[in-house]
Amino acid sequence: MIKKNIIAAALLATGFAMSASASAQAYVGGTVGQARWNVDCQGAAQCDKTDTAFKLLGGLDLYPNIAVEASYFSLGKATASASGLKGEFKASGVDLVGVFKTTPVNGFVGFAKLGVGYIKGEATVSVGGLSGSTSKNSAQAVAGLGVTYQLTNNVSLRAEYERRDAKVADVDGTKATISNFSVGAQYAF
Repeated sequence: MIKKNIIAAALLATGFAMSASASAQAYVGGTVGQARWNVDCQGAAQCDKTDTAFKLLGGLDLYPNIAVEASYFSLGKATASASGLKGEFKASGVDLVGVFKTTPVNGFVGFAKLGVGYIKGEATVSVGGLSGSTSKNSAQAVAGLGVTYQLTNNVSLRAEYERRDAKVADVDGTKATISNFSVGAQYAF
């Protein structure tokens, strides 16, 4: 069912893209930043909830203030350990979002985005020489706010904050909320 919803969303986005005016502008870009995992580390001797996150993106401006954007992202990992037991959580995936932009002011454009991400969450637990892992694929909502600053007609700097959930195991309710702040650049064709 989830795959059907993602395919339907992709077809809808493609339909919007094809119906856009001939002046539609495509762009590509990338960002890097820090992800923060909202995981409970109660009782852990060591806990690291932050890691490097990155994203590769491509978008299409359908109208002056509306775009669709697809991206591949990695949200790094969170780790915790106590009494010889170590746990690690990772998440990566792809997303498709609608981007709603402000009118440019002195080269700055604010944006908000909302869409769906297809996320692979992984959990690995080890104790001594034994380890086990599990993963869970799920469709989750993604939301974000950001700003771009146009350096030239084709090159812009980009900064954004995003928030999404990731299921990391095949247990009901086992998910983590991950927020990330990233900066990067984008190039318009």
